Amino acid sequence: MTTIATLAQILFILVFFLLLFGALIAASDAGVRRAFRIALHRRVARLRAPRYAIVGDSLAAQCVWRPLRRRPFDVLRLCLGGATLKDIGAQIVEARMMGARCFIIDGGLNDLLFDAAPLAQIENDFRALLRRLPEDARGVLMLAPHVADAATAPRIDEINALMRALAEARGLAVVDLAPQLSHNGARRPEMTDDGLHFSPLAAKLWVHAAKERLLRDGLA
Repeated sequence: MTTIATLAQILFILVFFLLLFGALIAASDAGVRRAFRIALHRRVARLRAPRYAIVGDSLAAQCVWRPLRRRPFDVLRLCLGGATLKDIGAQIVEARMMGARCFIIDGGLNDLLFDAAPLAQIENDFRALLRRLPEDARGVLMLAPHVADAATAPRIDEINALMRALAEARGLAVVDLAPQLSHNGARRPEMTDDGLHFSPLAAKLWVHAAKERLLRDGLA
């Protein structure tokens, strides 16, 4: 009886600390939660690789990707707000190390709008990003959506045309949601909360479009 009581106490203490640790994670900032989630993925990847890797910037990061998940840890989310194409290339390297072979990629707006990168630099950085994919990689490139300022549309269209050509040459599928998300080169009001990021409706459409393309290509 003493042994059983001791084991029960140990179990109670372990459960208590697990709950406490979970509460601390839930209350912590997004960066800590992201680091904890990725650390768990690294552990699981030793047994099985993630089914999908989501790499990109804040547009992908704010989406809920559960519709792609069949079981826990199927979807590896490495996307991060503020990420440039170079940063996304590093995310791909991280995903490769965990065995990912199917990718959903977005990016380019931070390079264009905030870094004012010339087209030649965006081309070089996107080519480098594609080189970091595994040779047998499959997946989808989500083209950069227009923002609320229609004056930026010509440059966004320019980088999208460039990235589409390079991605398709690499064997990736390409999804363009401009007709649903924007009108005359400007993001529709119901598709954004601040002119740049997605509204909940836009985020839902983004995930649905990615899943539909994966299904079409036999990857979901």
